[in-house]
Amino acid sequence: MSIALQVLMVVVLCLCAPFARAAETSDNDEAAVNNPVELQSLQQLNATKDKPLFTPTRRPPPKPVAPVARQEPPPPPAPPPSVVVLGIVSENGSGRAAIRAAGTSDKVLRVRAGDDVGGWKVERVESRRLVLTQGERSVDFAMFGGGAKPTKPTKSAERRMPRLKVVAPD
Repeated sequence: MSIALQVLMVVVLCLCAPFARAAETSDNDEAAVNNPVELQSLQQLNATKDKPLFTPTRRPPPKPVAPVARQEPPPPPAPPPSVVVLGIVSENGSGRAAIRAAGTSDKVLRVRAGDDVGGWKVERVESRRLVLTQGERSVDFAMFGGGAKPTKPTKSAERRMPRLKVVAPD
């Protein structure tokens, strides 16, 4: 090869070298430009958590709320049984009542204090009335007064009622 050709090659290489370095640098710059997030720290990316890009309001999603258990209302209290007081017998301060309760097919029941009538407890058997209770509720059945009265008697009303005792023959 001739010296002129060798000199020409050196000149071409010298002229092309900066272009080769520029091409290498532009490849690295393209990588950096293609993924600019890679150059940022995680601390700088908190804004994407606070204002998400793909939600319409640009608000963070709401925090999950624990479901509140709905309380069902208690069932209504059972109505008092339908009772007809047929008679009351009182001996030595304790009384018994002969009653006919609905649903017993005209069967006469004899009850005294503490017995159960349709889920209601016989509280007292007095001279002319029968008192049934269920928890805090109380209902009175009078012998000649008609149906049930869901009121508790006052002390003065109890004093006005005459006490009759039926004595059984020997």
